[in-house]
Amino acid sequence: APVPRTGESPRGGDCPGASTRVYSEASRRLDRVRGRRGVFRRREGAMNQLAALTRVGAQALRNSVRRGGDGGWPGGKFWSEGTQTGHNGFLFGEIPPPHGQSRKWQWWEPIWYAGYGTFFAGVYLIYQTKPLEALDIKYWAKPRAEAELDMELKMLDKLDANPELKQRLAAVGAQLNMIDDEMYDLVLMRNEYKVLMGLHSGRVPAELKEIYEELAAE
Repeated sequence: APVPRTGESPRGGDCPGASTRVYSEASRRLDRVRGRRGVFRRREGAMNQLAALTRVGAQALRNSVRRGGDGGWPGGKFWSEGTQTGHNGFLFGEIPPPHGQSRKWQWWEPIWYAGYGTFFAGVYLIYQTKPLEALDIKYWAKPRAEAELDMELKMLDKLDANPELKQRLAAVGAQLNMIDDEMYDLVLMRNEYKVLMGLHSGRVPAELKEIYEELAAE
């Protein structure tokens, strides 16, 4: 059977959309080919740069080896063959001095020994001379808590024994939208931040401070 030409229907006659579809498909294929070529070029460029850096590094290493002097080492460098003799059976590889001679210290040893000795001696002295109140919370927190509790109990007992103070405290609590059972909380909260800030800013009635002073008075 004869192959229809571009733009012609297989059954004969013209097909205007066929040429458009063929052109679009060809354009897409060409774009994909170009994209793949671009990826390949970028990969090739990256590989070339990596190879160039490798060559430069190897050349620099060879040049440094050639320029290196003896430096007092048998092989010319510390890591050269024959420099490291291995373990000799002594501690830290240090050969003891001949009989009758004392060992000479390295330059860093006096600084090392003096520094660590001073540090540990200072820690020991600080630990031994520091008061127990600064080391354990029970030595300073428990007495303060007991004194605070004793003060609160005395204030509450004084409040119950003085109906006038109790009524004044209830009136202050009513101004703060507190019920009668919560007026004792005002006594316990006398040293809290929000109560102190309320007295300082005027949001809490100043009479509350006077009640605190009367309850705390002996």
